[in-house]
Amino acid sequence: MYYLVIDLEMCMVPARTRSSRYRYSSEIIQMGAVLLDENYQNIATLRQYIHPEYGVIDDSIEKLTGITNLQVKNAPLLQEGLIHLLDWIGDREYKIIAWSNSDLHQFLHEVKSKDFTGDERIDSFMTPDRWIDYQAVFKKRFDMDHIISLKDALICCELETEGKLHDGLDDAINTAQIVSVLENDPEFDIV
Repeated sequence: MYYLVIDLEMCMVPARTRSSRYRYSSEIIQMGAVLLDENYQNIATLRQYIHPEYGVIDDSIEKLTGITNLQVKNAPLLQEGLIHLLDWIGDREYKIIAWSNSDLHQFLHEVKSKDFTGDERIDSFMTPDRWIDYQAVFKKRFDMDHIISLKDALICCELETEGKLHDGLDDAINTAQIVSVLENDPEFDIV
């Protein structure tokens, strides 16, 4: 079994451009992914920009993520980007790990709104049973009464932050660090 650690970055969809076709307030602009082997070791990474159909990258999103309109201008639309991700995974058996359920919900909203039909691999990718909310795993493992941010979880695990927070690939790498440590050491405890 392989593990696909994924993180999405999104832009805002202005209220005036929302419609019955796309009514959500955000849209994917970047997918970051880390492929872990059965021993939770990083064997490959992928950063892919996505061209939003409805959203815009305003100053606040650019400042937060570092992603510019120029970077997504000629990027593929989500369906093509998702197919590229699935081709990259290949025929491996895999589970998907994300830091919270928000990425799964974002995919579900967009795939439904944008009417991706006819690709069994996308349907399989979207199956909620395939997804693991590692924020919930972390909270349960350490008997916390509140959710914890990725940044704070790295601190609790005494791990160095790789790259920049709110970059899809860097956040996926940081999540993968936590997964690797916790899954390979059942006795590991946080500070």
